[in-house]
Amino acid sequence: MLKHEVKDGKLVVYLEGRLDVSVANEVEEGLTELIDSLGHRKVLLNMKDVEYMSSSGFRACISTLRKLNSKEGFLKISNIKPAVKRIFDVIELTSLFDIYDTEEAALKSF
Repeated sequence: MLKHEVKDGKLVVYLEGRLDVSVANEVEEGLTELIDSLGHRKVLLNMKDVEYMSSSGFRACISTLRKLNSKEGFLKISNIKPAVKRIFDVIELTSLFDIYDTEEAALKSF
């Protein structure tokens, strides 16, 4: 199970390590389970401890975004390290996600 907590009615999920092919399916399934079992439509992915993301990691995030969009929900991302942010920029995904510097700013934006 992914480390998570509910803050101000929003589900905050803390991702960590390398989000690559070896863990992406587990992360995606964990996010789906949290969203479905807890019924949250406002989800924040805090990535302060994510060191690397591969295309598989991005796929898990995009899948979660689509799932929430289908439920008229929202996905926000916070605390992306510069190296990971550069990958978001290179593959032009920064416009797809609502990205915030801090968890607090992201939570206030819902």
